[in-house]
Amino acid sequence: MVGQLEGKPTELVGSGIEIRDLFKSFGGREVLSGINVNITDGDIFGLVGVSGAGKSTLLRCINGLETFDRGSLHVNGVEIRSMRGATLRKFRSNIGMIFQHFSLLERKNVYDNIMFPMKCFGYNKAVADARVKELLQLVELTDKEKALPRELSGGQKQRVAIARALAMNPRILLCDEATSALDPNITKSILGLLKKINKELGITIVIVTHQMEVVKETCNNIAVLSKGQLQAAGAVQDIFLENSGHLNDFLGAHEVKTGEDNILFELIQRPGQEDMLSRFALSTGVPFEVVWGGLDRYVDSIAGSFTLSVSRQDFDKVRAYLEQSGMEWRNL
Repeated sequence: MVGQLEGKPTELVGSGIEIRDLFKSFGGREVLSGINVNITDGDIFGLVGVSGAGKSTLLRCINGLETFDRGSLHVNGVEIRSMRGATLRKFRSNIGMIFQHFSLLERKNVYDNIMFPMKCFGYNKAVADARVKELLQLVELTDKEKALPRELSGGQKQRVAIARALAMNPRILLCDEATSALDPNITKSILGLLKKINKELGITIVIVTHQMEVVKETCNNIAVLSKGQLQAAGAVQDIFLENSGHLNDFLGAHEVKTGEDNILFELIQRPGQEDMLSRFALSTGVPFEVVWGGLDRYVDSIAGSFTLSVSRQDFDKVRAYLEQSGMEWRNL
């Protein structure tokens, strides 16, 4: 397990992030409009939406790389806008960040890339060396210590970038489309590493992504942005299962049609519930068609929904059963 860097403890004791009524404009065009988001200490939180939604701009506001026009943004109770100069630089050293294209120093080997931020801040060489060795072990690159970036795969480069981002013992790790340039198998391994870091080090991770699999595999909570506005926020499975339309831009809307003699309804299966589709079929004996839906994995739990079509003449029986059984459902 990687611990704190001896002699240079982090300044952020906790890492709760509170964003209130935040507005941001570029050249007179509003890109963030009245954003309100809470990110609790130790969470893995996703900022999701299509390109241009404003999610990367919001991420950069968190560590002061972007200013904002009005509103407030507190990290561990400290207002970002109140910090200037050396205070802001010290604050930023407690927040790690990784990017889509790795941003490694191409002429420096893996060891020197990870060492770089500690060297810039004048850390004791022996202590910093021990930290690099710890981080190489954490990201499983102990055999690549002397390799140059051009000798690494995309996944290995991102592991180096993650190790470098952790060098200063941050309490927060910001990830800006960190897996969008990687293939699915490598993406899965990087997401596994991020979850391991969150679990072992207790670091708050904020992930900007437009990839549905990243959200479902990694995030506990998300905020959905569209055209600079917050559309929804909450637990990942709740946002997906509520099917309120807020994810249409992100996922693409689907239209389900049925004949005039049929009625559509949605049956929802939460984590820990039994196979509700089989239970419904066995208990009602009513013929039905599954026209949309299925089960998905959300981090370590299984949940989903099914859009069913039944005949109008059977629907009264179906409704009575659903209300009596306590199953979660809604008319469409």
